[in-house]
Amino acid sequence: MPDHSLISVADAQERLRQVRPPLGRERVALASALGRTVAEPVSAPLPLPPFDRAAMDGYAVRAAEVAEGTVLPIEGRTLAGEPPGRLPPGRAWRIFTGAPIPAGADSVVEQEAVHVGPGGAVFGRPVSVGRNIMHQGHERLAGAAVAAEGDRLTVAHLGLLAGAGMADILVWARPRVAVVEVGSELAPAGAALQPGHIYGVHRVWIPAAVSEWGGHVVSVAHAPDDRAEISRAVDAALERADLVITTGGVSVGEADFLPDILAELATPLFWRVAMHPGRAVAAARRRDRLIVSLSGNPGAAYLSAMVLVAPWWASLHGGRLLGRHSVEPLIGGFPRPTREPRYLAVRRVPGGVAADLPTGADVLTSYVHADGLAIVPAGSPAVPSGTAVPYWETPGVGRISPQWVAPRS
Repeated sequence: MPDHSLISVADAQERLRQVRPPLGRERVALASALGRTVAEPVSAPLPLPPFDRAAMDGYAVRAAEVAEGTVLPIEGRTLAGEPPGRLPPGRAWRIFTGAPIPAGADSVVEQEAVHVGPGGAVFGRPVSVGRNIMHQGHERLAGAAVAAEGDRLTVAHLGLLAGAGMADILVWARPRVAVVEVGSELAPAGAALQPGHIYGVHRVWIPAAVSEWGGHVVSVAHAPDDRAEISRAVDAALERADLVITTGGVSVGEADFLPDILAELATPLFWRVAMHPGRAVAAARRRDRLIVSLSGNPGAAYLSAMVLVAPWWASLHGGRLLGRHSVEPLIGGFPRPTREPRYLAVRRVPGGVAADLPTGADVLTSYVHADGLAIVPAGSPAVPSGTAVPYWETPGVGRISPQWVAPRS
C-alpha cells in the first residue's frame, strides 16, 4: 500500500509539473486554431493597419487650411479598397471609412460637420491634425509581438493574426488523453438504471474538458470494481495516451484498488492531497506519461481536476494558468471547522463572496453557479461572517473557461 501521508496542493502541483510528455508541433490553419497553444513567438509581418486610413466617412483636408466658414472645392473621392489619391493645396477630398488617406491630407472631418454647397465643402469650425485618422501601425508596428509561445489562442488573437495576413500558425500538438471510469454501480446515459446504480458522469465531463483545453481524447473506458479489470484498463490506456485520468477506486476502502495498481504499473508521485473536497487523488508516472486518479465523487473529482490537472496542462504547453487571487470577506461565514484546507465554491456578492451554494464531494451544481473558490485555511474553526479568506477566481469553475498565457506575459 502506498504512503498515506498527505502532501500540500503546491507540492502536488509541482510533482505533476515534473512530468512532461513530449509534445510535437504542427502548423494549422488559422481558422482551426482556436484554443490551441502557440509553439513559437509570432510577430506582425506588417504594420496594423498597413497605411493611414479614414476612421469614418467625411472629407480629408489639410488642417491648417480649415477655419470656421472655410469653403474648399472637392478634388476627388476614395472608397475603401481603392488606391490613395493626392490632395492638392486648398482642396478637400471626399473619403469613406477604411479608405487610404490621400497624400497631403492630415485630417478627416466627419461628414456630419460639413455642408456641401455650390463652391464645395463648407466647414463649420477649425480641425486638429490627425482627426479621424487610423494611422499606420497604431495598433501594431511591423515586427511587434502578436502572440508569445505558451499563449492559448483566443478569438481576439485570431483576429489580430488574420489582420497581419497570416493564414496558419505553429502550435503545440494535442496531448492524447485516455479516461477510465471505475465503478460497478455506474451505468451509461440512456440505460435503464438497476437497483443501486447511478449514471456515470465522468465519462462525459472529462472528455469535454479535454476537448475544451485543446486535447485529443483517444479512449473512454469503464471498469467495474475488479482489480484485474481495472489494471488491464489502466495499462492499456497508458500505452495509448500522454495523460490517463481515472475516476473512482482511489480512497481507502476494500474496493479501492487504484493506489496499489498505480504502484504496480508506474512510479507513484503522491496519494492523497491536503484539500477538501478532493483529498482522495493520486498520481503516478510511467516514463514520460502521467496518470492522475481522481475521486469517484463528481464534485471532488471536478475540483481536483481544476486545482491540479488544469495548471499542469497549462505548464505542459509552456503557459501559466490565469486566475485572479485576492482576499475577500466571506459573507455568511462557514459553520463547520476545517481539518485540511477547504475549497468552497462561492459566488461574488456585495461586500465579498458567499458560500451559499450546495456543498459536498458528490455535488457538481456548485461549480455551475460559482464565480470562484474561497479557501478556508487548515485547522480553522467555524468561520464567522465577514472573515477575510483567500479567494481564487478559478478558471474552469463557474462560467470562466481555463485560459493560459506565456509565463512572462
